[in-house]
Amino acid sequence: MARSIVKPSEIGEEEEVAPHPASLIESLRSFGYSPATAIADLIDNCITASASHVDVSFNWEGQNSWITILDDGSGMPEDTLRDAMRPGSSSPLDPRQKGDLGRFGLGLKTASFSQARSLTVATKCSKASGVAIRRWDLDYVGKQNRWSLLKSAPNGFEAELERLSPIPHGTLVLWNGLDRIVDDRPTDDARAQSAFFATVDSVKEHLEMVFNRFLSKGKLEITVNGQRCEPWDPFMLELGLTELLPSESRQVTPSRGEIQTLKIQPYVLPHRSVITADQHKAAAGPRGWNLQQGFYLYRADRLIVPGDWFDPAVKPEEHHKLARIAVEITQELDDAFALDVRKSSARPPAALREDFRRIAKATRAQAQDVYRYHGGRSVGQGQRTKIEPVWLAQTQGPTGQYKVNREHDLIKYLLEGVSVARERLDAILSLVERNLPINHILSLGFADEGGLPKAPSELSPEETRALTERFVTLCQNGIPQEEARAFLLTMQPFDRFPEVVNALEYLEDK
Repeated sequence: MARSIVKPSEIGEEEEVAPHPASLIESLRSFGYSPATAIADLIDNCITASASHVDVSFNWEGQNSWITILDDGSGMPEDTLRDAMRPGSSSPLDPRQKGDLGRFGLGLKTASFSQARSLTVATKCSKASGVAIRRWDLDYVGKQNRWSLLKSAPNGFEAELERLSPIPHGTLVLWNGLDRIVDDRPTDDARAQSAFFATVDSVKEHLEMVFNRFLSKGKLEITVNGQRCEPWDPFMLELGLTELLPSESRQVTPSRGEIQTLKIQPYVLPHRSVITADQHKAAAGPRGWNLQQGFYLYRADRLIVPGDWFDPAVKPEEHHKLARIAVEITQELDDAFALDVRKSSARPPAALREDFRRIAKATRAQAQDVYRYHGGRSVGQGQRTKIEPVWLAQTQGPTGQYKVNREHDLIKYLLEGVSVARERLDAILSLVERNLPINHILSLGFADEGGLPKAPSELSPEETRALTERFVTLCQNGIPQEEARAFLLTMQPFDRFPEVVNALEYLEDK
């Protein structure tokens, strides 16, 4: 769409209305950053400066606590530092270099102001160059009501500035006056200290998620209070159990520049029955399984959106939690995806929303199938075999009921083997169906299947032998053991007990 151009002759009289510094700088604190998203925004600058190591340090001293972010990037000359400290130092309309994760020229300032009343940046370009320092002090700006940028660090932080000495080039960011992170409780207050270091844990988890690709590729090392960040892979690809659905690509025309290619790769994660408890816990992510489902929007390898269906009509559901979809965009598509200042929120352009809904629906359906049938078992060309459930859920309008699956092979075998008493046995099954302890189960308040009681994942040799012998009849009548194993793996509960299935070798010793 062509933009209207106002001719100078049509402007008429004008007057400049500059914002009040004291008011505006306080308003810049309210962009909705958390400590984790604020620090991630600063690390974007470190990556743009080609840093290979970033150290985040939380230092507890009650209301005088402080945080530093030190990187070994290229550093800045003094005039560049001065401009970088200017709110709106660059325009979102400016072209970006391939590795530039910036956007609005606001991140350093708004992210820092959201957490601290004092922002100090010290930087150097080489061992020979001196250290350039600039500082925003919100209290000082408020008192002067001028955009007064200070040229010195606050008193008492000389030791922090010395951390730049050993490295040839780099930048140190110092936050103090952490009024959004700590309060006026004293240093020896155990609860206040505990809350402060709980923030350390949440920041570390967030950085492991947002920069997982940089960390996994060895492009970047991040430490938080001395602990190295390990990449969190939302798609569990290293295990080799994740199901890849067909990928798609779309051509998108940004408001400026050349046509860009958008890539979409849906994944269905493995069911918890085929991974360890530790693997399942790790894959839940910082927000938990249900809230981590949906689209994962990556911009130049940096995670922007960590799970969102981009559809207000679709809410996170337990049966869809295995569905995660990677979307790759370039910096040129920032405007098309309505990227926000924090670089933590976006939405697809209107022209692509139907495609996103269609892909999301198909991925959720496949994830639901894996969830319900425990992922099945691989046979042939990597296809899954449907697991025969013990219980069938039958929905009738707003209500439903659970029935014992009479087609389950073991139950069918039992029913067919007692022809005289079949009616009695069927009546007993109906009695069980009509008396499920639903109210008791609901009263326990389980959020998902993880809290429900389940059989142990590992059995002792004695337990394995005993359980196998109960179903020895399945291997009679000349059925080969390999066929018997495959047969058991298609049924609940044996799909959860590979130990039982493998224990069929004991039958040869009988």
